[in-house]
Parts: sequence; structure tokens; C-alpha cells
Amino acid sequence: MASTAYVPRSSTEVRALLRGLLGRLTDALAAEPFDAASGAVVGELMVDGALTGELTLERSIGVLADGLVAAGHDARAVVRLLAGVSAGYAAALRKRTLRQQENMKLALLTAKQRAERDRRDTENRFRGVFTASAIGIAITEPDGRFVETNPALANILGCAADELADRSLSDFLAEDDAEGRPLGPEADRRRLRRPNGDTAWVYLTTTMLPADDGRQRYRVTMVQDLSELQLLGNQLSHQNLHDALTGLANRLHFESRLEAMHGQAPPGGALTLLCLDLDAFSLVNTTHGHHAGDRLLQTVARRLSSVVADRAALVARIGGDEFAVLIAHGPVVPSVSELVGEFNAELAEPDYDGRRGLAVSATFGAVRCTPEEMSSTEMFRAADAALRHARSTGRCQWTEYDAHADRAARKVAAAATALPAAWENGELAVVYEPVVRLADRRTVRVRALVHTTSTRDGVDTATELAELTGLAVALGPWLVEQSTPGLPVWRSLFAPVADPGEAVHRVLLSASQSADADLSGTLNRAIDQAGVPAGLLEVGLDTTTVLARGDAQDNLRTLGDIGVVTALHGFTGGPREIALVERFGVRTVVLADPFEGWRPDWLPSEAVPVRATLALISELGSVGAAVGVLGVRDLAEARWWADQGVRTGEGPAFGGPGDTDDILARIRLAAN
Repeated sequence: MASTAYVPRSSTEVRALLRGLLGRLTDALAAEPFDAASGAVVGELMVDGALTGELTLERSIGVLADGLVAAGHDARAVVRLLAGVSAGYAAALRKRTLRQQENMKLALLTAKQRAERDRRDTENRFRGVFTASAIGIAITEPDGRFVETNPALANILGCAADELADRSLSDFLAEDDAEGRPLGPEADRRRLRRPNGDTAWVYLTTTMLPADDGRQRYRVTMVQDLSELQLLGNQLSHQNLHDALTGLANRLHFESRLEAMHGQAPPGGALTLLCLDLDAFSLVNTTHGHHAGDRLLQTVARRLSSVVADRAALVARIGGDEFAVLIAHGPVVPSVSELVGEFNAELAEPDYDGRRGLAVSATFGAVRCTPEEMSSTEMFRAADAALRHARSTGRCQWTEYDAHADRAARKVAAAATALPAAWENGELAVVYEPVVRLADRRTVRVRALVHTTSTRDGVDTATELAELTGLAVALGPWLVEQSTPGLPVWRSLFAPVADPGEAVHRVLLSASQSADADLSGTLNRAIDQAGVPAGLLEVGLDTTTVLARGDAQDNLRTLGDIGVVTALHGFTGGPREIALVERFGVRTVVLADPFEGWRPDWLPSEAVPVRATLALISELGSVGAAVGVLGVRDLAEARWWADQGVRTGEGPAFGGPGDTDDILARIRLAAN
């Protein structure tokens, strides 16, 4: 058996099987009456036990015939029994073969049915995707004629599905794309023209479908409608380049158009650029609300545009209430003053919202030049500089660009913007200027000043520059804290020569410093740290600020209460100022230049400025205030002021500012 068939069983199991089969045969031969049917059963069991090799039956019959006859069984019965084995073997083998064939047929039928079901499912899914897809799909012949299209494509092309028969996608391409680059697998942006004349931007992607023989039979084109994306892109582009409230060009767009118009101007062709801002526009917002302010801005935008509607011009909103107008010159060009007049005339007409009518005026800065004279960037900056200068002269004003004034303003602005960094980097220092009693020209006190070590001319201008940037509010306490530790030195130096109760240290505060809410606290701390009486310190407030602001008046009153010697500087001599001196018991008045740069000692005694100044000095003396003067040029001028009753003076006549050691050296030299 082992040499004729592979039986997937162990040797023990095979022996048991064979022993069982042999037992059936011997039992059949021994039975009375003899029945050959047991042989057929043994043949079937051989097939069931996988004893089905090519030579298994033949060799088994040979072995069994010899063995059974030799064992004494009747030869005829053995032959009949083994014939039954062969018949049963053949019948079982035939049944097994038929059964395997049936199973194979069933498996093939099942596979075919499954494949058909999968094909139908695939087709249904494709049909569902093909029909429901928002992207247009076209199956075409290689020449481009439509074989099948989905509803989305008909919608994108703007026609019914039955109208696409025998047509191609190239029939819908716009003229500039109809004979352009061929369609390919890469997404390609093309423009379509619909039957109604509308155009639409689409992305086209094409791929080839092979036929059963492997050749490329059909072409599939995907068409994605970009109309909404194009519309959204246009809206975003417009929003990026235009002001959302007024619809005018914004600053970015204006600068771009300015550069373009500047570059396109013919040789010698001039441009006029006006920058303007609305006067007191914040009053509209704070009084009537931002809704009214927005409405007014929209009205201003319309009216500015209407003035230049018949000119090659561009109007833009470049800031909150700031606008710009660029005009390319034509054959007839109005003057800047005429343009400003037209704009102001339009703006002056109230815009009525119900019963309320609102109107504003504007301040203008203008520049008029050719492209050869200025770049577009320089033009914009020049117009803005002119606007700043116009603002400084008042409301509803206009100025044309002045290069000389602009250079001076830029120099001041550069110094002002550099001041915070100088303070941060420790480049500020305190210096002192002698304050001289004019009667005998003896130094009786010093005035503390801020000095910038990085510039040569920073002594007199540092505080004024700080006013431009807002640094002055912090610089005032710093000056007090840095200078008052020297009070004991000045006390020992000047007390013997000064009058009783006279201050030995002066600090003149700027406008914003004069209104500092914590000024009295700063002075109290500084005086406590110095350990000297408060009366040794003289603090001068800005006269204009004290007149205009209640918090500055509170400071003036508080300083007198804590014992500091009070002073006013920037004094011009008006009745309100004199009344202020009397009301608050101001001890010292430091005059601003009443002669506007003229030397008073060169003026005749009957000159009006001289007589007015003498009357002012007399009136101040009548209310108990001593008078001081700044900027004394030389000893001759010092004598003139002394003759008029002015008590103290400071300026070039008595030496420039210096540090503590320098002042001490000068006083010792003068004493010797």
C-alpha cells in the first residue's frame, strides 16, 4: 500500500484500516451462505480511505488472491469476492469523480454569479457617482465627440444634456482657448463660453480609457467649475484693494496706482497729489456715534469723487479720516487753491440724516510735480509732510509742499524719534545753567536741563523734542529725581549770596509735564530724599497749560501748599496770565521773548514793545512776583533788563550749561 498510494494517515491508522478491510473479506468467505456483496463494500471503503493510487487496486487484488487461496479459502469464492471488491471500488471511484465535477460546476456557477453581481454593483456605483457628481464628467471619442455626459457637465456648459450629442468640449472653449494647448492629464485652467454668451472658468483634467484589446478607445474629461471660486477671488481681491466702508481705493491700492500713473506720465506731464484729513471728525463720533461718523465718511468719499469725476484722477481712503486724491494733468489744470476750494465747497454742504445735518471741513497738503522731479514714494511723503505742516497752522488750511520747511521738520522729527532710544541707552544726562541776579551779576541758583550726550545741540531742545513724542511725561519726574540730590550743594553755595527764602534750584516743566497728575508726589519724594526745605526748589509750570487745564492749575496750587517756590514760564503778559499770578501767589514769572528775537537794548524807549514790557514788569511787581528772563545774549542786554527791574537772567551772557563740577569751577573763578 505504501508504494502505490499516498494516504494522509499515520502508519498505525493505515494498518488498522487494512486490518479491518481484510477482516470483512475473511468473514464473508467464512459465512454461510456465501455473499459476494461484502466485496463491493470493501471496494467502497478503499476509496473512502484514499487507497486510490494507480496500482493500488491491481496489487491489492494480487496480494489478496494469493493470500486468501493460500489460507485455504475456496478459490471460486475468492475470485467472486475480489470481483465484488473491484466493482465496489470502481463504483465508489465513479461517484467521487461525479461528486467532484458537480462541486466544480457549482463553484464555477457561484463565482460567475458573484462576478456578475460585483459587475452590476460596480456599474451602479459608477453610475451613481457619474450622475450625482458636482464635477462635470464627459466620456468622449478620441476625436473629442461626446459619448456620454453627466448632468453636472450640462449644467456647467449651460445647456440641456440632449443638446450635447455629437458635440465636443472644444465647441464650448472661448476663442482664445479654442486652438490653444491640447487637453492632458494635468489640471488645465480654461475659459468656456456658454450658449447664452456668459463665460466661466473651469479646470479640465483628461485621461484615456483602454478598450478590451488594450488600445486607447475612450477619453474621460473632468470639468470643475471655478465660477464661485473666481467670484470669491474677485471679491477678496476687491476687498484687499478697496476700503470696505467707502468703496474707495485703500492705501495699498493707492500706492500701487500712484506708482503706475507716475510711470505712465508722459515726459513733462505733471501730477497733483493732495492728502487731506477731516477737521474735528472725532467730534462727530463722540457726539452722534460711530454710525453717524461712518455715514459722514461715505458722504465725503462720494463728494470727493464727484469733484474729480471728469478728470483722470483716483480718490482713496488711506486712514481713519484721511483721504488722498491723485490727479493726472490734462490740457487745463486748476491751481491747487482752486482744487482745495472745490473740495471744501462740496464738503461744506451738510448731509442730512432725518433732521440732523452734518458737514466737515478738511485740511489739505499738496504736491505738484513731474515724474522727473520726484519718485512716486517721495510724492506721497511730500504730500503727507505738507498736510502735517498745514495742520500746525490750524483747521481748514492748506499748504503746498515746501522742500526747505520739510528738511527742517524732518531734522526735528529725526531728533525727536531718536530721543526715547537715547534715554533707554543712558545717553541723557542732567546739566545746569547758571541763573544770575542781574543787579550784581552774581549766580544765585541753577536751572536743571536735560542734555543728550549723543548730540551737540541737545541741551535746549531735549525737553521740547520729548513733547513731540510723549516722552516728556516720563522725562519730567526723571529730571526732578536726577537733579534734586544736588540741592544741598547748591544750598551751601548760593545761600550766603541769595536773598532770604530764595530758591537755589530751578526746574522749568513743559506743557505735558505741567499737567502730570503725580507731580506733587514726585516733588515730595525728591525733597524728602534730598533732606532740605522745599523752599529751596523753584518749579516753573507752562503758563498756557495752566490757563487751559484744570489739572495743571491744581498742580500750581498744590506746589504752593507743600512749600515749593512756584513759577510760571512762557509768560506773554495777557490779563488772564497776570490774574493767574495774583490768584495763586506765583513767586516768579519767567518771560518768553517779548521782542521776537530783537535785542531790547537796541530798541528806542518809546517803542510799543518796550513800553508794554515795562508795564508788564511793573504790574507783576505790584502783585509780588519777581521777573526773570531767558536767553540774555551779553552783558549789555543784561544791564538793560536789570535797569527795567528784572531780577534774574540766564543765557549765553553768563556761560553755557555744564555739569556740577563745571558750575563750581566757574563760581570759584568768578570769586577769585
